[in-house]
Amino acid sequence: MIVRIIIILLCLVFFINGCNSLISQFFGTHKLRSFDMAEVAEKGIGDADYVEITNARFEPDFVYQEAEQPGSPPIILYPVFAESSPVQTPALLAWTADFFDPCVEADTCIAAGTRTLRGVVRPLPDANLTGLDRLKEKGYSWESPVIVINENEAPVAWYWNALMMLGAGLVAIGMEAFYNRKKA
Repeated sequence: MIVRIIIILLCLVFFINGCNSLISQFFGTHKLRSFDMAEVAEKGIGDADYVEITNARFEPDFVYQEAEQPGSPPIILYPVFAESSPVQTPALLAWTADFFDPCVEADTCIAAGTRTLRGVVRPLPDANLTGLDRLKEKGYSWESPVIVINENEAPVAWYWNALMMLGAGLVAIGMEAFYNRKKA
């Protein structure tokens, strides 16, 4: 009996999570929102979770951060600037675990210039928080809380959220039907 209740509660959690993510993706914060970097530097990004920022200025400076916990990937963390911002005051920070390893030694992971930045607003993994301290040691400063973007990431596709919701519902209904049929 207790196992059945636990399974139903887990199915309920998965169902609600899938439903919430579907609603957020189509009507809420997971929808792609576009900003200009000057606007981000001045006003921020509000409650947006998935952003595309045009006219973002990159300098070829980054911090390579080995994961402090086993199983976590290493990342590179780098400052992103508005056109008018001074070099030591980034408007936001970006990070990625998707990079070509030899670029770290060659110091070429981030190309200088202006381009569009797209990603999910997501804090640094706990295993990589010392990267912030290493950027501060390089002379960068920012206002707290700083916007941190996981570059080239997107929210989970809608069909996975729908599948999670549907699967949880089917497991819960199927288990109850099986139990009630066995009881009769």
